[in-house]
Amino acid sequence: MIARGVVFVVAVCGGLGAGGAEAPSVVRRGGAAQQMDSLLAAARRAARAWRLHDFAGLVAGSPGVMVRLGRTEPSAPLRPAQAAQTLQAFAGGADEIEVEVLAVRLVDANRAYAEVQRTFSVRGTASRGVQTLYVGLRLGEGVYRVVEVRLVP
Repeated sequence: MIARGVVFVVAVCGGLGAGGAEAPSVVRRGGAAQQMDSLLAAARRAARAWRLHDFAGLVAGSPGVMVRLGRTEPSAPLRPAQAAQTLQAFAGGADEIEVEVLAVRLVDANRAYAEVQRTFSVRGTASRGVQTLYVGLRLGEGVYRVVEVRLVP
């Protein structure tokens, strides 16, 4: 089974045409693979923005961002400025130690998500925490934009 977005090799065996010549192996890199590269880059940009607490940068250009932090109900899509303020209020009291992209997945041709793990310390304490975030992304005009931030409790 070949995962979507993975570069693959097609080998054609046997005779072709009247001469019976064998075709060489062909390496193809299609749109899905290029899209996966773009998706990984977008996920890394999102993780970097979170690590720097640049929440305005995280949601810049988004048509709206659904935010779900913990066991709360998901919000209706928020304007980017409002989403950035909500995320700042949530994470502002923490220092990020590490923010790492664990996985990226295509949902369909225009939607994807990134699984991101954050390790942080709470300011003024020795307390450390680890949380998993799912960042929903939508492709528009060749660029992935954040449209959802979901914290897994």
